[in-house]
Amino acid sequence: MVNFGYTPRHSAAPAFKEPRRPRRVRESVSQDESSAQPRRPRVGRPQIAVIAGAALALVAIVTIFATSNDGSGRGTCAAGKTGCAAATHRAAGASVLASLPSVREFRGHKYSFDGPSAIASGGGIWVTNVLGDSVTRLPATVGGAVLTLPAGRYAFDGPNALAIGNGHVWVANVPANSVTEINESTGALIRVLPSSYGFSSPYALLLYGTRLWVADAATDSLTEINAATGHLIRTIGGGHYRFDNPYALAVADGRLWVANSGGDSVTVLNATSGAWVATLAFGYRLNDPTSLVAQGGNVWVANEEGDNITEIGARTGQLERVLPGRPYGLDNPAALVMCGGILWVANALGNSVTEINAGTGAFIRVLSGKAYRFHDPTGIAAVGNTVWVTNMSGDSVTRLRLSPAVH
Repeated sequence: MVNFGYTPRHSAAPAFKEPRRPRRVRESVSQDESSAQPRRPRVGRPQIAVIAGAALALVAIVTIFATSNDGSGRGTCAAGKTGCAAATHRAAGASVLASLPSVREFRGHKYSFDGPSAIASGGGIWVTNVLGDSVTRLPATVGGAVLTLPAGRYAFDGPNALAIGNGHVWVANVPANSVTEINESTGALIRVLPSSYGFSSPYALLLYGTRLWVADAATDSLTEINAATGHLIRTIGGGHYRFDNPYALAVADGRLWVANSGGDSVTVLNATSGAWVATLAFGYRLNDPTSLVAQGGNVWVANEEGDNITEIGARTGQLERVLPGRPYGLDNPAALVMCGGILWVANALGNSVTEINAGTGAFIRVLSGKAYRFHDPTGIAAVGNTVWVTNMSGDSVTRLRLSPAVH
């Protein structure tokens, strides 16, 4: 599944055209001082209660998802749980730990990177330059040409999310409240979908069949578009959808999952009809969820503010486990991707990438330091045995080529 990148608001990169949350201060403070700190600014309206109460939340989840134990025996690895880090580390295979990826950094005038943010794989590797108002395509094969699409006729304006499929590439322009559609093979402009579609801070895109879904953070809504014709189908929001700064999208088990950064929740819809299924919040340890990835019947949620990852059963909605920050080296987890049965996590403030065994939740390792050249990694994608990471503050892209031992 393609990972759809975005710009995390905790990013240490230069100020973006849209206000972003400031970099967090790591100094320890007292409980009273901490509670007095202003919370991150919201793109949308003030945060409302995601679920009326803990009881209502649990009843809704149990009723709609039938959240009985699936017998897998998989538990929650939560912060503070004694022996958790040691146990997961031992579970990781020695062959995986010994297999370090080869590293190459792409940077310079040839690539025209300027605040590279989102990244996705298709016929090539596509990168949005959120500060440069451009899009760069790296070739899929050695010796292929690098293509840079400037603002100009493409109407790029702070391009900050990507979706690829059916021979097309869609790019979300946050300040302009528009979406640019491009021919994937030629780079030719197909159309620009304007703000009249109801876009308002389009922070995430997802292609599902013949439908393109757009998350509109400022209006707490989703826009559905016919991907073949570009025609507006509808805009949904309000009521029991309870969107609050929707910031990431994924599809699993025929359901559309929406991460609500402002509401510390995840809304689940029927991906075909758009009907509301459930809102997950209480008990899931969601704290500023801003990235999603789905595979193998589970959905993983990166919580930027919480420095943790929540794993949820896609069919049941049941909490599988919570992976805590410190034992896993999570530091502002900004983007997720699956590759070779491994969950790869880009840590924007940690200047690192964490590897986790997706099947067991076992910690594998943290990649960091000069060898990997991570600098504010905000986007991550995978194709074949290769993982690609954007470095927003470094104006570069790092390629990690894995040995067959990992797969």
